[in-house]
Amino acid sequence: YCLLPQDMGTAPASGAEDFQILLYYDAAKDLCYPFKYLGEGGNANRFPLERVCMRNCSAKAEEIYPVDETKACHFKKALGECFGTYLRYYYDPIHQKCKKFHWTGCVGNGNRFIDHQACNATCAGIHDEGTEVEEDEPDTPVALILGVVFGITGVILIIVIVVLAIQSK
Repeated sequence: YCLLPQDMGTAPASGAEDFQILLYYDAAKDLCYPFKYLGEGGNANRFPLERVCMRNCSAKAEEIYPVDETKACHFKKALGECFGTYLRYYYDPIHQKCKKFHWTGCVGNGNRFIDHQACNATCAGIHDEGTEVEEDEPDTPVALILGVVFGITGVILIIVIVVLAIQSK
């Protein structure tokens, strides 16, 4: 089933729009990617999690999602290959702590956790020797900062236009 093409299936006969975002295995790239599953039909090349998809279909699954999950705590963070921005946590074994990062929503490795607690539960106490400089965690997303700046600029522009319109009367 891993060699089957991505298949969205069909919407239920009831007409209900109850789709799911699942993952399919792309054999040419040896990676799993998200797709919109409409709810019925389709084929067996669909999985609920990247870990499950890779374990079922890829020979390199153990390198990316080891059965012993603590091995993944030694992996570098993987930002992904899609265009989303999801707050996740990874373990930094040199500095021995879980840190925030923004994952793109697809492709990665086992050193990615939904929250700080899950990261600590898996990786706390694991240490690697190294001299890497500790990088800052992203506290405020750049998109949020830009949104605020452009929003304030827009408000100022509207105020200036209104004031000029009132003065010209």
